[in-house]
Amino acid sequence: MHILIITETFDVLKYFISQLELEENLGQNYARFKYQDQSVDILISGYGGSMLAYEYTKAIGKYKYDMVLQFGQCYSLKDQLEKNQLVCIIDDYFGDIGIGEESNFASIFDLQQRNKNEDPFKNEILENDTLIPEVFSDLKKVSGITCNTIPSSLNTLANAYIKNYPDVISREGANLLYICHKENVKLIQLFYVLEKIENAHFKITPDEQMIKVVNETIEEVFNELVSFT
Repeated sequence: MHILIITETFDVLKYFISQLELEENLGQNYARFKYQDQSVDILISGYGGSMLAYEYTKAIGKYKYDMVLQFGQCYSLKDQLEKNQLVCIIDDYFGDIGIGEESNFASIFDLQQRNKNEDPFKNEILENDTLIPEVFSDLKKVSGITCNTIPSSLNTLANAYIKNYPDVISREGANLLYICHKENVKLIQLFYVLEKIENAHFKITPDEQMIKVVNETIEEVFNELVSFT
C-alpha cells in the first residue's frame, strides 16, 4: 500500500520520523521513508490556505497514493468536545467562501455561483466515505468547517455555522478533502483539538501534549492502514 502522511509542522511527527530510515527526498519538506518493510511518504505542508493546498495537490498529483493520512489541528465548537483529544473528521465544508459576515454571510452556493450538489459536494458538504478501519473505533467522529481565519466566537460564524452545525473548525480540513475527492484518493483525517474556539488565540501551535497523543496513535494507525484495503 502506498501511503502519504501529511501534517503542518515537523514537530507533530518528530518522534515517529526519528524511527524511520530515509529512502529518498521527494521535494522540500517531502520525503520517502522506510518503516519496517513498508515505504511511507511524509509531507510537512506548512500553514496557510492556498499555500498548503498547493503542496497537497503537487504531492497527490505526483504519485498515485492508495491512502492519505492527515494529522491536523482544530478548535472545538461545542462544549461536549474536550480539548487535547484526537478526533476523526467524517465531513467538512468551506465556511468563508462567499460575501458578507455573521448573519449576513452568503456562500458562493447561496449566491448560485456554484451548484450545491456539484460533484463532490452534497448540499455544500464534502463527505468522507472512506471506510474507517477497526483501529478508529475509539476515536470520536466529528463534522468540520474550514475557514481561512479562525474567529474568536461561534457567533462570528453565524450563517456559515448553521449549514451543518459542525463540531470543530480548522484552516485546512476541507482543502485536502476536496483535493482527495477530485483525485479519487482515500483520505483519513485525524485532527487534534487544540482548544475551544473562544480560546483559540491562546493556542496556535502544537505542544508536547499533542505530540504525545499523535505519536501514541500513529504506529497503531499506520500498521492498520498497511493491512487495510
